[in-house]
This record gives sequence, C-alpha cells and structure tokens, in this order.
Amino acid sequence: MFLQRLLIGLIMIRTGIIGANGFLGLELLRILSIHPKVEISKILKRENEIEDEFTHLSSLNFNEIQTSNLDDFKELDCVFLSLPHGSAHEYVKELLNKVKIIDLSSDFRIRDANSYESYYKTSFDPSIQSSFTYGFIEPSLNEIKKSSNVANPGCFALASQLAILPFHSLIDKISITAITGSSGGGKLPSLKNHHSTRSKDIFSYNINKHRHLAEIFQSFPNLSDKLSFVPLSGPFTRGIYLTAHIQTSEQINSNSINSLIKKTFINMPFVRFQQQAKLSNVVGSNYCDLSVSIKDENSFVVETCLDNLIKGASGNAVECMNLMFSEDQSLGLKEMLPLYL
Repeated sequence: MFLQRLLIGLIMIRTGIIGANGFLGLELLRILSIHPKVEISKILKRENEIEDEFTHLSSLNFNEIQTSNLDDFKELDCVFLSLPHGSAHEYVKELLNKVKIIDLSSDFRIRDANSYESYYKTSFDPSIQSSFTYGFIEPSLNEIKKSSNVANPGCFALASQLAILPFHSLIDKISITAITGSSGGGKLPSLKNHHSTRSKDIFSYNINKHRHLAEIFQSFPNLSDKLSFVPLSGPFTRGIYLTAHIQTSEQINSNSINSLIKKTFINMPFVRFQQQAKLSNVVGSNYCDLSVSIKDENSFVVETCLDNLIKGASGNAVECMNLMFSEDQSLGLKEMLPLYL
C-alpha cells in the first residue's frame, strides 16, 4: 500500500500509535508531529481524551484522530505500540501481516524461549516472536531495512550494547554501572519512583537480574559469564549515564580504541565520540555520546549517555521506521538538538 502511494507521489507515512498516553507515547507524538514524511493518522483512545489529559497537546487536534476501533489501524502504513509488558500481544495478533509494526515494549525482543521466561516470567509465543527483528540499529541496519516488524530495545540494554559493540570480541571481563532517571519507571507513580522522594536519593535494584540483561546476552552471548550489571535509580528525570569497566587479554591503546569506534559507528549519525560524556549533551535529543578513558594496556573505561525516552526508546523507534520505509535514518530526528539546560 505504501509503495503504491509512493509511485503516485503520495509519500507521507501514515502512522498510528497504540499507547500514546504514556511517557514513550508522548515522545512519539512529539517526534512524529514534526517529522516531514509522517502523518499521525490514528491514536487508540484510552479512558481520557489525550488533549484533556495532556493540555500541552491542545493545539494539535489529536482528539479528532482518536479511535477505539482497531480495524482503523489496519489501513495505515506503520503502527507504534507503546504499552506495558505483556499488553502488546492482543494488538499484534490483529495487526500482524496487515501493517508494519514497531513495538516499544519488551514483548518481542527475546528470541529464546528459556531466556524470555527466565527474565520475564511470562509465556512465550514463538509464532509471533519470529516475525520481529530486534531494533538494535547499529549492527543490524540492513536487516531492519528489510523488516516488517521491529521490537525496539530497552533503554538500559541499548546504552549497554552501544558501549560494548566496538569492543565485544576483546572483552575478558566487564562491569557496568548505569544510572537512570525517574521517567524510566513509567507514567504510573509508585513509592519507588515517586519523584518527590527519588529526587534526593540514589539506590540500586535488580543487580545482575535486570530484565534488559536478556537483550545484552542475546546480542553478545560471549559475555554471559563475563558481565556484572548494576542498575541505579537517580535523582533526575531523563537520561541514562553508564560506566563500563572493561578488561581485555589483548593489549590496547588510544589508536586501536579510536579505530574500533570509528569502524563500528561509521555512518551512524546518532552515536558521537566525545572527550567527555555528559547527560546535558544528550537529553532531549536522539544522540548517544560515548567517551573512553584508558587505565592500562589491558583495561579501559567506556562511558555512554543517552535520553532514555528518545534514543533509549521512541527516537530509536522512529529511526527504525525511517529505515523500514527507505528514508534517511536521521529524518525528523537530527533537528532535535539537546536541551542542555
């Protein structure tokens, strides 16, 4: 359908969002509303009118395109699902093979049933899972271009994998500590994620048990017995700041590290090698910044940071959409400069 319209000059990508009322859905609305090749055609209606719940959207007339009819989404080019874990299956079963799907939940990221059930404690549907490509763009760009359905990575998983990717074959041991903002806990408040208490606190959780480890080990199975992972909750709203201590058997130096980074991320517009990684340089944008400090000839530290809601979620999903529809990877995203303040 999209190709037919492309041939007659109608090249807008008609998109729909299921789950627009959550933090990631709101970021999708923000990004897609300024994308030069996208028309936001349908939003699945929830309990509240979206402009009434989020009055900052009141000038965009999104209430007019809300619908409760799932069949309306089957006529579109691409549907984004931004739902809690376990909630996407019912919609995907209806939409599969009728429209391109980009799912931002964790439902379809893991290919191995044992790994999925170990980390998520829920049933695994191999017939649906096999239809999805994991949306880790940097090593899988060509595969994503050919895909009809993409499972977007988790934010911790993506920040970790971008730190690991240039060096994965050299790693003997790696220890990661990553701190995330309160928006990573989602829209619904809880005692742990309530910002009035979290804003003055830092604490760890799910050490070496975090669900995003399943994605990291899927991409880098050689690290299954070499990686320690400590996630932290931080006193800020947006962003992930990650520090990876890497030990290698091969000797390394600044030239070899720079060469590996350049080779890995060549033509990747949203990964930047910086002298110093800083949250203020990425928050509000689709960039992931990376810096390296060498300790000695067999160990070094990699730091990465990204906005967990954008490059860590909705922005990466839009990158995938661009690739799936043969558009420039950075279209509609590169204009989103970091907020800095």
